[in-house]
Amino acid sequence: MVYRTKFGEIEISDNDILDFDMGLPGFENLKKFAVISQGTEPIMWLVSLEDEKIALPVIDPWIVRVDYDVKIPKEAVEFLELESEEDVKIWSVLVVPKDSPENMTINLLAPIVVNKKTKKAMQVILETEEYDIRHSVREEIERSRKVLESLQEGALKEEEVVKQKGA
Repeated sequence: MVYRTKFGEIEISDNDILDFDMGLPGFENLKKFAVISQGTEPIMWLVSLEDEKIALPVIDPWIVRVDYDVKIPKEAVEFLELESEEDVKIWSVLVVPKDSPENMTINLLAPIVVNKKTKKAMQVILETEEYDIRHSVREEIERSRKVLESLQEGALKEEEVVKQKGA
């Protein structure tokens, strides 16, 4: 079916429609959305199929924070009818300041959780103090780079120990 979105008219398959039974905070009256690409990958767009003015930039949060740890609350697991990790897709909403996109932030506290099988979706508030609604994307990417370097150094050291024991 063709929908009018912030990006113009777009053909969206019924299989790609996400059902937000409770809407999204600030958009409780909107229930039907889709995640689309507009040539801005890895940033995608969560577009409303009911209000063509609404489109939120979203991203896979592990691209920004490699050690992101999501524990979906039990009520959300039940509501979304999640049966396994393979059923889950997680998106995080970005805020991109119009005049300074380099100051982009990511909401790690309230990810969008999607059941890939049923297409049921909701924004979930995680039960943790580790995350906030506004993390600097630049700082999180730098932090992730350091985490990966540290892991790589640890793996190299472990590999060296194994070689020495085998020699």
